[in-house]
Amino acid sequence: GETGQYSEQITRRREINQDIMVNFNMPVNDFNINALVGFNGNERKVSYQYSEVNDLTIPTWFNLKNSGKTPIVEQHMELRRLMGVFGQFEGSWKNMLYLTVTARNDWSSTLAKENRSFFYPSVSLSWVITDMLNKMNKPLPEWVTYAKARASFAQVGNDMDPYQLYDSYEIGSDQWGNTTAKPGDTKYDATVRSELISSWEAGLEMKFLNNRLGFDLAWYKSNAKRQLMKIPMNEMSGYAKKIINAGNIQNTGVELMVYARPIETADFSWDTQINFSKNNNKILDLGPGIPKYELGGAEELKVYAVAGGNYGEIWGTTFARVTDENSPYYGKLILNEAGLPTTDGEKRKIGDQQPDCMLGWVNTLNYKNFSFSFQFDGRIGGDIYSYTNYMLQVSGRAEVTAPNGSRDQFVLDGVIPDGKGGYTVNNVAVTPQQYWAQGIGTGNQGIAEANIYDGTNFRLRNVALNYSFPREMLKKTCFQQVKLGVSVNNVWMIYSDMEGIDPESVMVANTNATGFEFGASPTSRSYLFNVTLGF
Repeated sequence: GETGQYSEQITRRREINQDIMVNFNMPVNDFNINALVGFNGNERKVSYQYSEVNDLTIPTWFNLKNSGKTPIVEQHMELRRLMGVFGQFEGSWKNMLYLTVTARNDWSSTLAKENRSFFYPSVSLSWVITDMLNKMNKPLPEWVTYAKARASFAQVGNDMDPYQLYDSYEIGSDQWGNTTAKPGDTKYDATVRSELISSWEAGLEMKFLNNRLGFDLAWYKSNAKRQLMKIPMNEMSGYAKKIINAGNIQNTGVELMVYARPIETADFSWDTQINFSKNNNKILDLGPGIPKYELGGAEELKVYAVAGGNYGEIWGTTFARVTDENSPYYGKLILNEAGLPTTDGEKRKIGDQQPDCMLGWVNTLNYKNFSFSFQFDGRIGGDIYSYTNYMLQVSGRAEVTAPNGSRDQFVLDGVIPDGKGGYTVNNVAVTPQQYWAQGIGTGNQGIAEANIYDGTNFRLRNVALNYSFPREMLKKTCFQQVKLGVSVNNVWMIYSDMEGIDPESVMVANTNATGFEFGASPTSRSYLFNVTLGF
């Protein structure tokens, strides 16, 4: 108001955990058995209160009673309880064959009575191959130091946030002080069940040459079913979205870690490690009548989970092209009379945010009391839309708008409709400003296809140098350890296709839609100096 405004906000959070566990351990000949049963109770309560007054009677006196107007008050409370019983069995045979079985059943207050109970088990098996073969007098070659195989299956159940079962009304007041009630924008369903994620994993770990060389290989697969999703509704129904149980999203992939110590002397050693991972995230099903589900985006640019496709497909406007395969101009850009590119405004798939694979290479060099390490990271494949580049282009600030300083006119390779169902070859020259501002610059995000980039990038992620003082120097001090160190993160972008934009500068960090950036802040380089003291 004219004389000021004052507000107060109070948020209180309380969490209570209760744990009761009984453990049992018993060796039996060559077997060792460990069993555990328990109970866990968790209660979370959040209360929120907001009060606001406008047009203060006495300026600069900030008090909720310092106004003749009715205060604006909001109040909210959430209470959630989760009770669970669990058990675990661990068994080993001669310390070379291990079996672990777990089971848990939870009861959640956020689900309806008939669905609030959900059960999820797990089982894992590991086998130390070298130990078993040695005890059988059938050892592997001497250069094989260690070999272990493993396999596991696990399920995890998830409930949802409180108060998402039944439709309710929001109580308020109109401008005349009358009490009002209006429904929320989400249609709830009291029959929804818990989410269920099932995962499988198999792996092999081997070490050679007295642990100087080794690798760890893992394959995994997971299926997320009965997901609790908010899908859009026709707003003529009175709701913008509804909650359903649906979907089957499958993750499959491999992870490989290879490590070695190529050099080792009395004063010097070199350790190196290479990491490789590849993940495929497929949408097997999104539920009846749901072809795609929005993960994020803005207006002409969206990131979807598409049934039958990948998780994180990038959809946006594309260049209009001749689609008649019988035409001599098939695939050519369709231009307007001014010789500029056009689009029909429809969103189509223009990319996929999932990378083909991820790489990492870590090296540590130790010389006497000095330790020097550096880490390279790489991402291969995947696509990213850059709104920053688009804005630089339409404003003429991007280097691509004047390559090598040239602002000469040029003729686009395309065709112009002749009005008779055919096309004529374009011969209209345009300026760079016309092309970028009027051609590419159509709509709020432009023709999105023009700013979709390969997400491949390689960088020097980290460099660190440490020095540990010899123990002899510390004998007459109270210190057991003194170490000085300096490190730098995000050191050097070796290669990126995004013309100065860091592919990690996604629009929102806490979202699954990572295939676009909208004027995101540049990533920063950080310097860390540390001193470690041990007593």
